[in-house]
Amino acid sequence: MQLKFVVPYFFSILLCMFCLSTTVQAKEKDTIETITKEEAVELALNNHGNIKLLEAKIKALNSQHKYIQDELKELDNIHNPITSRLPTDSEYFLNQYPEFDQLADEEKKAIGQLIVTQILINTSLNQLLEGQEVARNHELQEKIKLQREELNKAAKVIDADKNKNTIEVEQTREAIKHYISQKYINLLLLDTEIKQIKKEISYIQADIGNFLIMQDHGIMSNKDVEKKEREIEKLDQQLNEKGRAYQFYLEELKLEIGLPYNQMLLLQSIDKAINKLPILELESKVDKMFNVRKIDEDILLAEKNYSSTESNKTNLKDYYYQTWQVAKYEKENLIKETKAKIKKIYFEQEEIFLHLNDFQKSRESLIEDKKDLEIQYNAGVITSTEVEKIDRDIQRIESDISIYKYEYYILREKYTQALNGYIE
Repeated sequence: MQLKFVVPYFFSILLCMFCLSTTVQAKEKDTIETITKEEAVELALNNHGNIKLLEAKIKALNSQHKYIQDELKELDNIHNPITSRLPTDSEYFLNQYPEFDQLADEEKKAIGQLIVTQILINTSLNQLLEGQEVARNHELQEKIKLQREELNKAAKVIDADKNKNTIEVEQTREAIKHYISQKYINLLLLDTEIKQIKKEISYIQADIGNFLIMQDHGIMSNKDVEKKEREIEKLDQQLNEKGRAYQFYLEELKLEIGLPYNQMLLLQSIDKAINKLPILELESKVDKMFNVRKIDEDILLAEKNYSSTESNKTNLKDYYYQTWQVAKYEKENLIKETKAKIKKIYFEQEEIFLHLNDFQKSRESLIEDKKDLEIQYNAGVITSTEVEKIDRDIQRIESDISIYKYEYYILREKYTQALNGYIE
């Protein structure tokens, strides 16, 4: 049985950094700790820094969004500047001559003509200033409009990123649950394989003992004994390889759940009912998958950009439309890929149950055969060796059943995480 430790892509990237951070927290501890799968998952969730990183990103995006809203309010408070006007009121100019009433008529007439001339000049200049003011105000309003558009676009992007990061927090939690559960169960599976190899070695050692007795009586040759010894050498090699793998993955698990490297750890076995899961029903929940929800945010952003762009900006509007369509096509492909993954899980379950059913039938058949052999043994027709041989076969099948049970538990974790929106 090939051991399968599948690491989610983005989770594996952060794994090394996380392992280093948890090592710093290690404390001297020499007691044996027994944990369940659920406890291991909880420890990993409480210790994993990626969730905190994503949560910090969401807070940062919230702050950015508030800043943009403040900037938009500032734009609303900008008023058109008013340029000072030159005086055009005759009273204003007459007030410049406090002794006007005491002047002679000719002087009054001359001053009056000067005032009229100045009023005409000022009126003309004021008209010029008003034209310049209108142009400046129009330019200012255009700048404010463009700035408001840019800020609104930035706000939409931030909203989409914030929503995607929120989804990623959920996705990361489910990925951690899946990864730790899978590693925990694979360690139990590996332990079962190790125990079976040890059993096989003990069986062969017993056979060698019998062969040596028979060899003394000239019934068995030395070659048969040597053949059995070579089998033990191969099994010893497998035992060492699997033993090293078990220790490596166990140490890795301790780091990932925040336990010190010198903590002695025992994993509690799992024994749950084996029932077929309604895997194909997951197809109706594809829209709830995290990857699909994230691409929905891209679709919504592209649609908003398209809708909010003025119709006279043809090229920009076309760009946003094409972006919108691309995102929709990507979603269609993603849904197809996700449904294919669901089908794969379904076929994995079918294969597991096929093997389990075959092994259980073989086990029942062997148990019946053993009953017959025991009758023959009690009658003195056969030796105990024949009964021992069938006991070995029953034990081997029970080990195979245990291995496929763990395969089922791994598959059930896949199904549970898919229900929650995460699928590899």
